[in-house]
Amino acid sequence: MSRPDLSTAAPPVRRLLLRSLVVASALTALALLPLIGGGRLRLPPFIPHAPNLALIAEAPLAVKLHLITIAGAIAVAGVLFSGVKGSLLHRTLGWSWVVFMLATAVSALFIRPPPGMPSLAGFSPLHLFSALTLVQAPLGVWAARRHDVKRHARRMTGLAIGGLGVAGLFAFIPGRLMWQVWFG
Repeated sequence: MSRPDLSTAAPPVRRLLLRSLVVASALTALALLPLIGGGRLRLPPFIPHAPNLALIAEAPLAVKLHLITIAGAIAVAGVLFSGVKGSLLHRTLGWSWVVFMLATAVSALFIRPPPGMPSLAGFSPLHLFSALTLVQAPLGVWAARRHDVKRHARRMTGLAIGGLGVAGLFAFIPGRLMWQVWFG
């Protein structure tokens, strides 16, 4: 039995992974396109509450990385929640989502709380979401690898709701950066 020639075509898993990463990267780039050029995008005056993207352009690098990884995680999560579970696409995008979530959690550790927010050694209560993500994401992957579908689904859905939804709501507290960008 002869071995197939792998030099002419990538294996399906690798090809699907590359396509998934390209799609996730393209969605992230499109979401952040206005930031290219240092946030100097000028929207027409007929938009009453256009976001002030210059504030993001002036933010520290950790904040920019945090926003980029969040945008990627949200884009991939949308595809994952709307698609067929257990497919090769789901597994491939799932790995991308876990990488985005872990990068989001790590970048958040370098973001200092704003003045007036309670903190201990530079960490606020919001940093608990990072700790939770750093624990839950690997446990969710482990559950999937063990074919424990219920535990995997619970952990990943909880991570999406808590890590993206609830923590995302805290980003829009008056006075915080995202509040200033969208409403300030």
